[in-house]
Amino acid sequence: MTDIELLNDIKIKLNEIGVAAGDTVYVASDITGLLYLAKTECDVKIKQRDEFLNKFVNTLQEMVGPEGTLLFPVFSWDFCRGNGFDIRSTKGEVGALNNWILKNREDFIRTKHPMYSFLVWGKYAHRLAAMNNQDAWGDAGPFTFLRDNDGKQLFFDIQAHQGITFGHYVEQCVDVPYRHPKYFFGSYTDKNGVTETRCYSMYVRDLNVMQEISITNQWLIENGVAAGAESHGLTLTYCDLAKAYPLLYNDMKNNNGANTLSFENYELDWSKGKTIPFELGGLA
Repeated sequence: MTDIELLNDIKIKLNEIGVAAGDTVYVASDITGLLYLAKTECDVKIKQRDEFLNKFVNTLQEMVGPEGTLLFPVFSWDFCRGNGFDIRSTKGEVGALNNWILKNREDFIRTKHPMYSFLVWGKYAHRLAAMNNQDAWGDAGPFTFLRDNDGKQLFFDIQAHQGITFGHYVEQCVDVPYRHPKYFFGSYTDKNGVTETRCYSMYVRDLNVMQEISITNQWLIENGVAAGAESHGLTLTYCDLAKAYPLLYNDMKNNNGANTLSFENYELDWSKGKTIPFELGGLA
């Protein structure tokens, strides 16, 4: 099998689960299995890996076309840690493919939020990159845009709970009591190399509450907001975020997060109010 045949097989399956021209697609991925297949089944050498990944990204671009948009997360928490953020070079912490795009693909541009930025390409790329949202998951940012503009999420060989940051966005919309706004001040370097002190916020978890998102691909599929397939052992799941939003919202608000949230030492109780109202961080 050639690498082109492998990517074509994946493309066929992605088409079957709904990926189409004009789609706006947030791609969350683990490419470990894909690279293993490329090496063992297609004889792609290490020195050919960049060429193969270019072909993979190109395949996704061809599928959504010029009227579509791709978003790859390059989330980083260096800004929260006091290490600053440089939009040109700060690496993400959520996937090898995303950092490879940051380093190798000049046709993508980066959105501005220092903790929750995306590399974006396509029809809405400049609109997304122009957003000045201070709040990571607020109404002025990419997550509301995805909800309100028929955004989709592709889980490429991962489970939803590993990559559905959209779930944290829904937590903020629901206003869960164990999360609260935290404001961070830090060094920010823009695309022109200008560095200044800026303030950004995110809806952080009370660190005394042990909690995770627990959404599974199967639950999304069973509830009609996603479709799934396999290609050469790779799990592919395509979720309609606009349809998923009320499903997640209702489960968190009215079902104590039975299918969306997991806790080790906390019971969701809407009557007690916020565990912490807000925080400030990064002040010298």
